[in-house]
Amino acid sequence: MTTRTLLAALLALALVHSKPAHAVESQFDVAPQNSDLVVDQSFDGPLGDRWHINTGAWKVVDGVLQGNEVSADKHAAAARYTVQTDNAVYQLRFKLSDGTKAFHFGFDPAKGELDKKGHLFSVIVTPTGWRIMKHVDKNRRQEDPNEVLASSDAAVQADQWHELRLTTWGPYVTATLDQTQLKTTHPTFGVKKPTLVFRCAGEGVQIDDVKVWNQVK
Repeated sequence: MTTRTLLAALLALALVHSKPAHAVESQFDVAPQNSDLVVDQSFDGPLGDRWHINTGAWKVVDGVLQGNEVSADKHAAAARYTVQTDNAVYQLRFKLSDGTKAFHFGFDPAKGELDKKGHLFSVIVTPTGWRIMKHVDKNRRQEDPNEVLASSDAAVQADQWHELRLTTWGPYVTATLDQTQLKTTHPTFGVKKPTLVFRCAGEGVQIDDVKVWNQVK
């Protein structure tokens, strides 16, 4: 590790752990340096074979992906897009409806990367705020429960488009929702991620313009 890289990592560690939200300028659609665009989904046609619907109702309507929870599932609506990422920048636009209880965008750990059962972490958006949460290890629920690492009480208005941009760099995560930013870190986050996970509790989340840039090795 070079001296510059070490200093950058130490500075990031000092800044990101459970850092409160603050206003930032939008970087939406700005391609990061030394990266490849590996996902570019504008939903101009039907979902391709990289999409996997787990629960709920997901369909493309008028050029956007719509997700709704189905009560018979007794589970939030969940869909996954297959793409392996590591250090990367992820972005999307989304719209809540009056019936949306929560929208999740997150990740699973790649098989064999962690001794853990369950999701890795998610950005969770509700009408009353948003947060970054490390998910429970389902094999060790009491020892390793859900943990909110950073949160904002800025309201997220329904029926209007919002921009979400998220950067992962080793164990560090930076998430920007419109002009509000959260930063945090967790030692389990610096693993390979085989899918993008989208979940909706309630009705009427819309998603569009999903892009991912992966770091060039």
